[in-house]
Amino acid sequence: MEIKEYFKNYTDFVDSVTAEVSKNDAAFTERFKQLSVQLGGNYSRLDNAIAGLAGESGEVADLWKKVKYHGLEYDAQTREKFQKELGDVCWYLFQTAYALNMPMNEIIDANVAKLKQRHSHGFSAEYMQQKKGD
Repeated sequence: MEIKEYFKNYTDFVDSVTAEVSKNDAAFTERFKQLSVQLGGNYSRLDNAIAGLAGESGEVADLWKKVKYHGLEYDAQTREKFQKELGDVCWYLFQTAYALNMPMNEIIDANVAKLKQRHSHGFSAEYMQQKKGD
């Protein structure tokens, strides 16, 4: 199979497994309206917050990559950079919670309950090995 045909086939496949709302502005507009109502008018806040979480988390990961692989020293200046980026993550996390009308204490309590159930006797390497098969 020649390369042009290969990529054409893949492009057609990608299109065939893509949700209509993801590739059709009219369908997206209708979905946006539904979500906006469900979110009490907070769609824009949520959309921005989730994009911000992804971006800022990426900045934290990139900074860690530079420390780990590129020789950036973990010193007071690097620590301050982490603090600033984590502050941005926190800001977007609170924006996300606000848009979803979820108090942060409820999010934290639910996370603690989930982790207590998952790791009832503390962290377990055996549990993590079992999860690999899931």
